[in-house]
Order: sequence, then C-alpha cells, then structure tokens
Amino acid sequence: MIAQSTIDPTVFKDAVESMTNEGFVILENFLPEEMRKQMLEISSETLSSLLKILEGKEIGIGAKNGFIEICQRSEGRWDAQITPEELGFQLSELPWAPVIAQLLGDDAQMDGSGIISSAPNTPAQEWHIDSEHKSAEHLPVHAINVLLALEDIPVEMGPTGFSPKTHFLSNHLSKTKLKSEEMVYQHSGTTLESLVEGTESPVPEAVTRAIPAGSVIMFDDRLFHRGNANKSEKDRHVVYFGYSKKGHNNIYFDTEESIYEAA
Repeated sequence: MIAQSTIDPTVFKDAVESMTNEGFVILENFLPEEMRKQMLEISSETLSSLLKILEGKEIGIGAKNGFIEICQRSEGRWDAQITPEELGFQLSELPWAPVIAQLLGDDAQMDGSGIISSAPNTPAQEWHIDSEHKSAEHLPVHAINVLLALEDIPVEMGPTGFSPKTHFLSNHLSKTKLKSEEMVYQHSGTTLESLVEGTESPVPEAVTRAIPAGSVIMFDDRLFHRGNANKSEKDRHVVYFGYSKKGHNNIYFDTEESIYEAA
C-alpha cells in the first residue's frame, strides 16, 4: 500500500491538478521538520561514506559504468541509492503518498530512491525526460519523480529546472522528429525549441526558482527538466523517490557490480 498518511484537502486537490495540467508541482515547506532533519542527517552520512570508498577508483558516466550503490549521472552529479527504511520511514508514511496513490493508483510501486548530489562547478544537464510516452495518444501519468529539498537551494546552487506542460509535447510516438533515446539519455540536440520545431507554437517556458528547505517537488517523468549548474561553493543534494503504475518499471541502476567488491 502506497498511502496511509493524510494531506490537507486543498493542497491535495491543487497538487493533483498541477501534476495533470502543468506536469509538476512544488509543495513548499511540506516536509515535517523532524522528518527533514532525520533524512538530511542519514542521507548526508550515507553519501559521504560512499564517496570516501570511491576515492581512487575509476568511474565513468551513467548507471552502466557505476556501481549498484552509486553512479555518476553526469560530470560531478552523483546518484547514491538509499531506501525509505534506511532513512527511517515506511513508504506509506511519506506525506506526499496520497497524491501518488491518486495519480498512479493504490497499487503503485516505488522503483527506486536515492540521493542526487551536485558538486560545485557542476555544469547544467541537457533538457531531458525520465521515461517515454507509451502511446501516440496522450495518456495519464504513468511514472512520477519526487524530489526533497532537505536544505535551502538558492538559484546559484542549481535547483532542478522545469518546462511546464512539456509532458504534452514530448511524445515521440506522435512526433516522428523526436527521438526517445536522445530525450531520455541527455543529448545536446534535445532542446525546448526542438519540441515545437516545424510548428507555429511558441517555445516552451523554462522555470527555475529557489527552493526552501522542507519542500517537496513532484513531476511527471515525461516532463522536460534538468539539473541546473551549481555555481555555488557548496554541494547540493536532494533525496528522490521514483514511482510508477503497477507493471511499469523504471531501472535506476543498471549494473550488479558492488562498490564493496571493487574495494
């Protein structure tokens, strides 16, 4: 069961509508303070421990070139696995769970969770999606990412940027010029302009804003988004949870090699 927690009815309604219409929602100061502090402490310790073990080891870019515990998604951008239980919580306790259940069903599944860390001077990612459309016809959301801001993330630290409503435009099955593998795996030719190429539609808007600690960000996997450049002198890290409808599985770590076996 995904949801046992409760949520304010107005917040719930607005979140579901924003996810459906805009493709994302930012719930500011949504995490209970004790949950935020606990997740911050445990995730920071976990990431620090893994990066220490990784010192002196060669690691490429992408899940296939990393380890089951940690990989480098792009230059300076680390992804380390951590479960809700390791963070000290059951899946059904998480306060955004009712929104997931409403959009993906009571039998929705969690495909992965972890910590994304962006080092100082890490460049911006290319615009991308996290999973493909399943039909030429636009269908309801089948996969959702949840990001937790456990500390304040000012714009100079490179918070995730979004392009509203692009979950309606990123369908490679109805737009033959779009290439799914380029949209998913970050390609320099994948731009907001490419979504409206050959049409009279305006180029989609890009939205980046400072995110206060305790905020929860949810977005449709098909929405164009990217991690922005970290121009600060501090590491930026967020905890994430990936969900999908039953029967649809997103693979987050595509390797069986353990960092401990390589030690």
